[in-house]
Amino acid sequence: MAVEIPVVRDHIIPIDKYPHLQETQTLRDAVHILLSFTCGEEERLRHSHIIILNDNNEFVGFLNLKTILRTYDKRLVDISMVEGHEGKGGEFPNLTILWEDSFFSTCSLKKDTVIKDFMLTADRFSKGSDSLLKALSMMLYADAPTLPVVEENIVIGVIRMEEIFKTISSQCKL
Repeated sequence: MAVEIPVVRDHIIPIDKYPHLQETQTLRDAVHILLSFTCGEEERLRHSHIIILNDNNEFVGFLNLKTILRTYDKRLVDISMVEGHEGKGGEFPNLTILWEDSFFSTCSLKKDTVIKDFMLTADRFSKGSDSLLKALSMMLYADAPTLPVVEENIVIGVIRMEEIFKTISSQCKL
C-alpha cells in the first residue's frame, strides 16, 4: 500500500491568518501585529515571526522577536558581547544598572524605524507543491522554524515546524 506524500500546501497557515507587513511599515506596526496574534487566558504570543512583503506581495524578508528587541536598543547586542557580563549579579553589574535607567525611555524613539532598515532578508521559501520533508530539510539546514510558502511569486502562507512535526509524527504511527 503506497503512502501518500504530504505536501506543504495542505498544512500551511494562510497568509491572512499569519502576521505579515509591507517593508515600508514601521517597528510600531511590527510590534502591534505580533501582539494582535495571541491566544489563551494569558494572551500568549502565537507567533514569533512576521513575514515581510513588498508592494507586489512578494516575500522579501522576515522579522523575529530577537531582531525586534535588538532594534529597540543596539546595546542589547553590545552588552551581551562584554566578557564576564552576567547582569546585576555578574562581574560588571554597573553596566546593566546604567543601561536600565535609559532603556525604556529610549526604546520608544525607534517606533518609526522602517522595517526595511532592520528586517532579515531570506532567500529560502517553500512551494506549495513541495513535500513536507523537503520543507523540513530546508528549515533544519537554515535553523529556521518557519518558511513562507510561495506560489507564482506570491506568498500564500507559512509552514511552521509545528505543523510538519504533527503531520510527520501521525504518519510515523509511534
